[in-house]
Amino acid sequence: MTQANGGVRMNAVDLSRLMRCRRSVRGYDTRPVEPEKVALLLKAAQWAPSSCNLQPWHVVAVDRSELIGELATAAPVGTRVNKWMDTAPLVLVLCARPHPLIHQAAGWIDRDCHRLDIGIVGEHICLMATALGLGSCWIGWFSEGRVRELLAVPASHQILALIVIGYPAGGVRMDEPVEVERRRKPLAEIASVNQFGDPYHEPETD
Repeated sequence: MTQANGGVRMNAVDLSRLMRCRRSVRGYDTRPVEPEKVALLLKAAQWAPSSCNLQPWHVVAVDRSELIGELATAAPVGTRVNKWMDTAPLVLVLCARPHPLIHQAAGWIDRDCHRLDIGIVGEHICLMATALGLGSCWIGWFSEGRVRELLAVPASHQILALIVIGYPAGGVRMDEPVEVERRRKPLAEIASVNQFGDPYHEPETD
């Protein structure tokens, strides 16, 4: 980081590298995540911005192996798509409590602000995990009722996502940017200028 106008400015190259190192990891070794790293992951959630600063989230950090095993099977009936996560040492369960007035009003114009807030929280966590040498993977395919039962989540809170965290198995390093194996659409296909469909083109560089 560098100082700018009396404040701290993050190096854009370092941030870009961190983003390119972040990937979904679905295989973990048996090492537990150290308590100080769990604290930093939760701090990353605490630092996230939110609509009206309501901070509607509550994160359940699950590190008991038997509970994680149960979460790994808490998928919709007839599916075992999450069975791979039963060896992970940590699962962060992202819950949200919508505000009865503000978030309801946002719903009247078809805006799910609290879901956007949780998305920001989740990516804060995943980027922090990458910076700590940890792998992570979002889980969106799960039985909310079963997870609610396992973790005693009150009815006042929605369960919006699970994030699996741990040290990658197989020698995968989180400080190496993903290049060839990560396929991404070109900017001209995913971004427009001023009007939808007028493609953005990167400036030419020497």
